[in-house]
Amino acid sequence: MIFEAYSQYYDLLYKDKDYVGESSYIHSLIEEYNSGTKKILEFGSGTGIHGNILGSLGYRVYGIEKSQSMIDLGESPNSFSRKSKNFSCFLGDCQSTYLGNDFDTAISLFHVLSYQTKDEEVMAFLKNVQKQLRTRGIFIFDYWYAPAVWEIGPTLRIKKVANTDLSITRIAEPECFEEKNIVNVHYQNFIENLSTKSISKIEEIHKMRAFNNEEIIQFSTRAGFSLLHTEEWMTSLTPGNNTWGVCSILQKN
Repeated sequence: MIFEAYSQYYDLLYKDKDYVGESSYIHSLIEEYNSGTKKILEFGSGTGIHGNILGSLGYRVYGIEKSQSMIDLGESPNSFSRKSKNFSCFLGDCQSTYLGNDFDTAISLFHVLSYQTKDEEVMAFLKNVQKQLRTRGIFIFDYWYAPAVWEIGPTLRIKKVANTDLSITRIAEPECFEEKNIVNVHYQNFIENLSTKSISKIEEIHKMRAFNNEEIIQFSTRAGFSLLHTEEWMTSLTPGNNTWGVCSILQKN
C-alpha cells in the first residue's frame, strides 16, 4: 500500500506544506458554496492535519484513511497536528467506506482523486461521496489538471528535509503515459539516522491521473452531481496551461 512504508516520515516530508492556509481556503469555499455546513466528511485524511484544523474552526469532521499507520501517526503525541475534539478518523477507502448519509460537505485534498487512475475507480469514488451527502450538499476536491501537466511536463525532482534525528532525500522520477493522462511517479526515499549514520531506502510507485474539465463534468454528471465551479488551487484564478493543481466544487443533485 502506498504511503504505508514511509508513513512515519510523512509529516517530516511535508513539513513545508501550508496546512493552515489550505484549510482556510477550504473554509472560504464552504462559506461561499454551502455556508450552513456543520458536518464534513473527509476522504484521504492522512495524518489528520487538515481535519484537525477544520475541526478547530467549529466543523465536525469525520475522516476516512486507508493507511492505519497514518491514522496512528496522527493520533500519536509526536504528531505535527494539534488535536481537535471535533475530528475523528476511521480506517477505510474512498471508493466503498460508508459512514452515513447526513454530511453537509465532503472534501478530498492533496490529489486523492488523481490516485483513482481507472474510470471505474473514479466512478466508485464519486458515487460513494454522493450517497453520503445531503441533497444539495457539496464536494470540494483538488486534482492534477491535464492541460498543465502535459504543457509543463513532469520532471525528475529531488527533495531534502531533516530534523534533529533524521535526514531524508527523496527522488521522484516520472514515467509518463500522455495518451492515458497517467504519470507513474517512482519514489526513492533515503532515510539517514543522524545518530547512527545508518541509511535505509524505501521505494514506492504512485500512479497518478490528470483530468481535464470535460472529464470532470462527465464523471460528476454520471455520479449525480452538478459542477458548480473550478479554479486554480488556492488562488481563485481560472485554470490555465500553467495550473498543475485545480480545485472543483460539485453539488449533489
